[in-house]
Amino acid sequence: MQWRGQIMCHYSIYMAFCAAAVGNWALVKTHSDKLWQNISRLEVSLSGPLGYLTMYLSGIYHQGTGDFETALEIFQSEKFDLSSPRSTTSSASQVEKDFSILAALNTLWILQAPAYKDTRKNTTLIESIAPLCKTHPNLDIQTAFHLVAATVKTNPPTSSIDVKGHLTVALRGAQQTANMQFTCITLSVMCSRFFVNVVGAQAEKSAMAASAQAQRSGNMLWMSVADGMLGHCFELNGKPVEAKITMDKARGMAGKALPPT
Repeated sequence: MQWRGQIMCHYSIYMAFCAAAVGNWALVKTHSDKLWQNISRLEVSLSGPLGYLTMYLSGIYHQGTGDFETALEIFQSEKFDLSSPRSTTSSASQVEKDFSILAALNTLWILQAPAYKDTRKNTTLIESIAPLCKTHPNLDIQTAFHLVAATVKTNPPTSSIDVKGHLTVALRGAQQTANMQFTCITLSVMCSRFFVNVVGAQAEKSAMAASAQAQRSGNMLWMSVADGMLGHCFELNGKPVEAKITMDKARGMAGKALPPT
């Protein structure tokens, strides 16, 4: 019975993460509820990797629905504490460490909200996880780190040259793993950092690339972000009709993607 319960729980987690990837938080909740029902009904143990997966998923849900307080409590809990001695001699222990790294990366992005912003704390946290991420065998974790390092505000500020370096590495990693989500985010960050309020064909080309990749990712929030930048770019380049159509589309996506206030 225990192995059957483990399989059913992992399936619910997989489906929940698939829903989270496109920003469908109602579906994430549905699969999360099924997960907890199976844990209770089949008496599944939450020791080991399954416990980390379950807890990380809970943090993702709260972050995605705007409950940053609860998300931070989860991601900064003792379970995900990277400072504690941790063996990685088994595949299970490596999974646990990897999700602790991801929890730290999620924490950094949440801490960019005005209510939590602390540039010195950001700097310390990035420096502490950099050795774990830069040479990590999982290329997606490397990519996630470089995206965070390129976007998080630090003291002293990250130089433009270093930001470009992080984004170049992130884009290369996203393309190597064919990760549409990371490619979408990287192109959007590149456009935001280097082409917002810039007039010209290159700026428009960058915004269109970000928009096209956001469409491929299927994530409504990033579709809204990318189309918003593209609409603004059209406006600056004297294309009011295209600007209105694109901005209306961006607002519509934002209404679907953002959690209720």
